[in-house]
Amino acid sequence: MNIKTYSFDKVKLEKREKLLATGKPIYPYSYELTYKIDNIISKVSEFEKLNEPINFSVVTAGRIWSQRKMRKSLFIDIKDDTDKIQLYFSKNKFSEQDWYSLNLLDLGDIIGISGEIFRTRKEELTVRVVSFEILSKSVVSIPIGKETDEKTYNKVSDLEVKYRERYLHWMLNQEDKDKITLRFKIISEIRNWMLNNDFLEVTTPSIEFVYGGAEARPFKTSIWALNNKNAFLRISPELYLKRYIVAGFPKVFTICQNFRNEGIDFSHNPEFTMMEWYEAYTDYKFQMERFENLVSTICKNVHGTTKINYQNTEIDFSTPWKRLSMLDALKEYENIDASNLDIKDLKLEMTKREIDFNEDISWGIAVSELFEETCEEHLIQPTFIIDHPVEISPMTKSKRGDNRLVERFEPFACKMELGNAYSELTDPVIQLERFEYQKEMQAKKQRKDKDYTDNPIDADFIKAIGCGMPPTGGVGIGIDRIIMLLTDTKRIRDIIPFPMIKPKQ
Repeated sequence: MNIKTYSFDKVKLEKREKLLATGKPIYPYSYELTYKIDNIISKVSEFEKLNEPINFSVVTAGRIWSQRKMRKSLFIDIKDDTDKIQLYFSKNKFSEQDWYSLNLLDLGDIIGISGEIFRTRKEELTVRVVSFEILSKSVVSIPIGKETDEKTYNKVSDLEVKYRERYLHWMLNQEDKDKITLRFKIISEIRNWMLNNDFLEVTTPSIEFVYGGAEARPFKTSIWALNNKNAFLRISPELYLKRYIVAGFPKVFTICQNFRNEGIDFSHNPEFTMMEWYEAYTDYKFQMERFENLVSTICKNVHGTTKINYQNTEIDFSTPWKRLSMLDALKEYENIDASNLDIKDLKLEMTKREIDFNEDISWGIAVSELFEETCEEHLIQPTFIIDHPVEISPMTKSKRGDNRLVERFEPFACKMELGNAYSELTDPVIQLERFEYQKEMQAKKQRKDKDYTDNPIDADFIKAIGCGMPPTGGVGIGIDRIIMLLTDTKRIRDIIPFPMIKPKQ
């Protein structure tokens, strides 16, 4: 056994062997509790409010957080998922073998105890232990820092531990553990909101032969059972969710992992969580109201208010949110009236702002890039950016009254895009024409070193909407980014349970 490879501690392993030699189990199958630690504290509070003597016994368990050994006494602090409490062991209450076993315990071991509650002369709430069981002997050194009421000393600050060994970090950092707990509560709130609005939760394939629904570098794999046929991890659930709509499921959603083989930064991770929903007989205006009501309600359910503080800025998610077209945003923030400018004029505006562009850039791409480079930094309060150029939105219905644009919205807050939504394109002929045009444009600019194709055409998807797809509003929401905002977290990797990081050498 290579102790170094698995980070086992030699001294702890020796103690494990000595404990096993006593014949008592140190990795039992179960342990029946009567109280969690927070329940003990609450019950004591009830006795004291009534001025009654504390008089009850408990069976509880937790991880050893500190030890103070004296000649005939032993004080141990244990911690469970709710709180921490002190234990008192008196040598004359235990057999020699049990006292021997107690002295082989280390910080990080998990024990179960039964005993009576009392307060010490210093008024510290304590359990006078009458029996104990070792529930798990740790063999890895756990860097538990010394704690006082005011401060934790020797706190682990190593980023390697924080992101690579999440189990250790959460064990030692209650604040970040609470943040991950809140993450899953937020997801539960989102799911419940969707179900309460009569949406059906569905699933879509994680492995696809034709990836689509977004423009992104995919992760490649192969299917052994199909002669190693090439396959890809899902970059978006969109095309399969629309198949549900075609089949007659009117309101569907999924919360899933997407995989994009691209950059890692403060707001991107190659594996991320998103939700998409589709609702027949609605358009993007209807879905804007759904989106703002969802986020506003979740914020209120989680924080008791629609106002939060994110990185020292107050953000108000109360409805309605501001609506601003992409063209109006350029006019408001940069004094660019792009609606009345041709591509030559837009190139001049890009040059003035030192924005790189290809000479064959189209009007719509130029508008989009100008917006991204100059306007997003102004979008602090919740805002819907609506009516995007058709060139960047191939699966969206044209805007009524202006064929240069489409009926699309992107919600922003704190300079971050939170989602994407359309009045979905349901004309199969125009959809195929858009895909083919997109493929033609991409072929012209395909880099020699590019090893994947953007938006390959999914023939079966075209056939599906060719069967007849009702008017539909579709929405994608970045779950991780919503959680970042609602937990006041600057980096996405802090709210992803196991973020992508470079492996150890």
